[in-house]
Amino acid sequence: MADRFRPSLPGVVGATLHILLLANTVRLILCSAGADWTRHWVWFLALDFPVSLGVMPVTWLVPPAVGGPLADVSNFWWPLLYHGLIGTAWWYIVAGAVVRRFRRTEAEVEPPA
Repeated sequence: MADRFRPSLPGVVGATLHILLLANTVRLILCSAGADWTRHWVWFLALDFPVSLGVMPVTWLVPPAVGGPLADVSNFWWPLLYHGLIGTAWWYIVAGAVVRRFRRTEAEVEPPA
């Protein structure tokens, strides 16, 4: 039971990689010129699928703010918060679950000594 609540190294690696990709996306958005900066979030639709669907209703309905990304709650701050929290947690859970599943499968295949 205690093993279930112990942080998994694969989960930590998956979450860390997700945060690094998120930081790079924020860098790209802040360095973008023009109003097409919202296109950088498209990668996270695929990366965080299916949990990324929670960010879409807001961003599809609201056009980008004239003042740029830092002035845009719906298209910058909401996706950043959502992907930062929910997406990172998703990759922590997915990476840990995949490794646990492979370990369980290997243990079932190997005959006891």
